[in-house]
Amino acid sequence: MDLSELAALNSVLDRQIVVGNALLHALDTEKSTLTGFDLAALEHCTAEKDRLVADFDRVDAERQRIVARLGFGPTRADMVALLRAAEDPGYREDARTAGPVATRWRRLVSIAERCRDANERNGLIVSMHSRRVTKTLNVLRTGRPDELTYGPAGGAAAGYAARALGRV
Repeated sequence: MDLSELAALNSVLDRQIVVGNALLHALDTEKSTLTGFDLAALEHCTAEKDRLVADFDRVDAERQRIVARLGFGPTRADMVALLRAAEDPGYREDARTAGPVATRWRRLVSIAERCRDANERNGLIVSMHSRRVTKTLNVLRTGRPDELTYGPAGGAAAGYAARALGRV
């Protein structure tokens, strides 16, 4: 195993952990702004999140190039195979002890999983807000929150006459 490539992999994993932690913080900030009414703050944190996702992807591509030079593929299973070849033939993801590369890899996987969960949570918040807005628009148009009043093109759905309030 090429020790200089392993050192480069450790360095990339360290950088990816830093970016992942920053992304996790950005997702938490996004959650806070989603529950508030500060559109400028939401736009700012969403832009920061997008920038960090791009950084994370860029560093991950670098990690994948190093792993490929070491003769392994891009998947999580391939990374486990690399860890078995480089550090411990009996390595398992749930093992109590791990070498330096495996320790970094575990941190990164944990951060990535937490980011995924936080992003899904934020998506649910956005979905809830969207449903609330849709119901409010339905009430304004028909007086009933559960009826679709707008068609796919944005106009009134078939069968609903525009109310005076809907024309304002």
